[in-house]
Order: sequence, then C-alpha cells, then structure tokens
Amino acid sequence: MLKSMAKVEATRAQRLHASIKRFTAEEKDELLKEFHPDYSSKGFKVLEVGPNKGQKVPVELAQLLEGKSRLQDVELDLEKVDYDVDVLVIGGGGAGASAALEAHNGGANVLVVTKLRMGDANTMMAEGGIQAADKGNDSPAQHYLDAFGGGHYKNIPEL
Repeated sequence: MLKSMAKVEATRAQRLHASIKRFTAEEKDELLKEFHPDYSSKGFKVLEVGPNKGQKVPVELAQLLEGKSRLQDVELDLEKVDYDVDVLVIGGGGAGASAALEAHNGGANVLVVTKLRMGDANTMMAEGGIQAADKGNDSPAQHYLDAFGGGHYKNIPEL
C-alpha cells in the first residue's frame, strides 16, 4: 500500500492537468472483471449454512460464519471485566477508524472491534470513496449514471 501511495504522490503533478479518455462500457467491464474483487470468484465462497445460505461472501467472512465459535470450549466468567474503555467503536472501516481517532485525540480510552481486519470494510470496496462531477466533460447526470454502473445497476434511486 505504501508503494502505491508513493507512486500516486510522485505522479500527481503530471496527472493534475492530464485529460484522460473515458472508458467505454466494455472497457469498464474488462477492467472490473480483471481487478475488482466483486467480479472474481477467487476471493468468494457460497455460504452453506445460516440465514444467508446460498449467497456469495468473501472467503474470510464465510470461514467466520461457517466455522466453530472460538468460544465454544471456553469457560467464560461474565462477572469479570476484561476491557474497560470510554468509547467502544464497532467497525474498522473509514467511519469507525475516523471515530476512533477523533475519540482518542479527544482523550478517550478507545477500543475498536471489527469482524475482519482494520480496513477490511465496505469503505475499501467503494469506487474511489467520495465521488463528484469535477471535469469539464462530466456532469451531475453523467456522474449519476456512473454511480449506477458502479452499483451494477442494482442501486435504489429513491435512496
């Protein structure tokens, strides 16, 4: 990740005024099929049990949902407090991490819990995070259509 960030920083000046050709729908599909995890079957598994049986989920999540509880054979004493914190943040994505940092900077004792690893969240799956129509050849209408394409046209317009 640090190498990628350094490359972005090193090429920022030359990219600032570059005019990049828009992808066709076919080019977008090719790129997504090659690189986007939602288009690849490698990192996914179909759930075999539970209320979401039959749905495709990341392998790590399937292992958690289908696996035995790590507490199955553990004797728990619910009277004993293991962690005493001021702020408990549930979720290690962009919002959770930001909330934890702000609480910590404000002097709170913070604990973050997340189902996978810090950063393994929907934030990382967003197509570039915050989106906006910011080029001369773009418009709010085109941006709207691009966002719909990013959602595989399954978005709910009313939202």
